[in-house]
Amino acid sequence: MFKNIFGTAILGFIILIASIFALFINEHNYVNAIKIANFAEKNAIIVSANDLNPSNDNKLIFTNGSAYSQELLTDSIVRIPNAIALFRDTEIYQWEEIRKHRDNNKISYTYRKTWSKNLINSDNFESSAYKNPKKMKYEPKNIYAHNIGLGKFYLSEEIIKNINSISKITQLPYNSNFKIYNGFYFTGNDYDNPKIGDQKLSYSYIPSGIKLSIIAKQSGNHLENMNSKYGDFSIVMNGEKDLKTMISDYKKNLTNNTWLIRGISLLFLFLGLNLIIQPIVNLGNTIPILGELTQMAAFASTLIITIALGTLIISLAWLLFRPEIAIPLIIISILTIISLKKRKRVIIN
Repeated sequence: MFKNIFGTAILGFIILIASIFALFINEHNYVNAIKIANFAEKNAIIVSANDLNPSNDNKLIFTNGSAYSQELLTDSIVRIPNAIALFRDTEIYQWEEIRKHRDNNKISYTYRKTWSKNLINSDNFESSAYKNPKKMKYEPKNIYAHNIGLGKFYLSEEIIKNINSISKITQLPYNSNFKIYNGFYFTGNDYDNPKIGDQKLSYSYIPSGIKLSIIAKQSGNHLENMNSKYGDFSIVMNGEKDLKTMISDYKKNLTNNTWLIRGISLLFLFLGLNLIIQPIVNLGNTIPILGELTQMAAFASTLIITIALGTLIISLAWLLFRPEIAIPLIIISILTIISLKKRKRVIIN
């Protein structure tokens, strides 16, 4: 019993530390990205993609237009003319080990076949009867064209990798080495009954002619990452937008992504705290009425601590950027945690 209690608390502590770290890094990255956006909005020089002005060399510029490529891209299986990039994604059929904990603290192992993008190391399986391949015959692959133009500029690979206008290739060309199912190649004989080691290959690409808006450093006739005190950066968005709209959309995307990770981190923060105090709650559950009260009090306390601690971590990340907002939130968070501790002492006494 005590072993289970100790294990639960340790697991809760690990989840707590991981969620705190994830929350702080997320906020730190968000703050830094906002600084980059503000820096870009203030310093970017608006130029036409067809106006290559030497006086803007090594300066941050904003431009938009259609990106073009005249290169044929191939991985020796698929050939795409006039493409900016070609991507090959793969999955491989493998054994997967599933561990289950029983009530008597024993662990049972079951095995099932599954499709996975990554190789599963069967050397660590409990049973040696289930073997997976050591490597894929067809690895994932990203191929980028060279000399991709935008007006009179050429785009660096760093810029190209920021383009997210990707189209899936649904009509794959005939290839005698594969069978075609629903837009992907299959290396085996029967997709309904695949064998261990069989693979699926799917393809996507970035077509020539896509419209882009770019904030980057002009270096000769190339656009590349800008060096700044906030780190190296370039901003690439789909469509031809003006600078103000592009920065606004960029900040909106940042905010949405940050809130998603923020919410997940806070959820795990709550889970970690809950696992830490769960042993105390379990002791109270031995008495029926007291158990319900303890459960309710524990839930309320954990929720309050999660909000207060989460706000504190977020505020610390914002401290140097927006101290007028961060400092009051830090004070409120600390006072909330202190008042909760005092309330607990009153209840105990």
